[in-house]
Amino acid sequence: MGCEVRAGEGVIEVEDGLVPLLEQRCVWSHLQPSGQAGSPRLRLSARPASPEAAARGFLLDAQRPVWGSVEVEAERVVAHIPPDPFAAEAALRAAVLVSVLRQGGLLLHAAAVAFSTGALVIVGPSGAGKSTLARSAVAAGGALLSDETVGLLPSGQVHGSPFRSDADLVPTCAAARLARIVWVVKGPAESVSPVEAPEAVRLLLQQAYRPPPGTVSRPELAARAVALAGGVGLFRFTCRKSPDAGVFARDFVEAA
Repeated sequence: MGCEVRAGEGVIEVEDGLVPLLEQRCVWSHLQPSGQAGSPRLRLSARPASPEAAARGFLLDAQRPVWGSVEVEAERVVAHIPPDPFAAEAALRAAVLVSVLRQGGLLLHAAAVAFSTGALVIVGPSGAGKSTLARSAVAAGGALLSDETVGLLPSGQVHGSPFRSDADLVPTCAAARLARIVWVVKGPAESVSPVEAPEAVRLLLQQAYRPPPGTVSRPELAARAVALAGGVGLFRFTCRKSPDAGVFARDFVEAA
């Protein structure tokens, strides 16, 4: 049986054959859509991978061409992939990316945790400590949106996703108001400092998923990053691998 996955304020209809593969990699329970009429919708379909399909579409991962490629149509994303759970996950991420971009947002390789006053979005390169800080923030009373991929929309909402880096970090929240964006850095003590706008935009774009050809131009993507950075700013967040980092993060969000 197929399923539907929320993507920002939209919905992706996933065809039956992909579901068993995605169940091995993704989290579904908190992302089931309400089925409200009018939600932007896409359908994700799967077809066998082939050199011809790869030439027409774009690779899901340039470093792993065996995962296949996708083609973006008006209301459908067609994935030409092998029967592999990692390839299926990459195809769903591509569909979520297309949906979020069409809603005017950005899809970031980031973690996000919601507190009572809003959400903290945590960006940084692989190994910087995004999942570690997210785990500490959850222990301090936050609700996890994702430790892997989040969507930021022009409405000021942060949306979670079914993707995760660590198996024990299961999202419990689907969406929250954006309060803070931080670039996480490992250090001997917790501190925050604002990042100037040009640098903030550059850092956000580093962690934004690359748009498929023909969807959103690089200048448009940069303009969206400018709007986000200008709205709540971006802060360099230095922290230890300590529960105190989660408490510091919570207090920083509640002070916004």
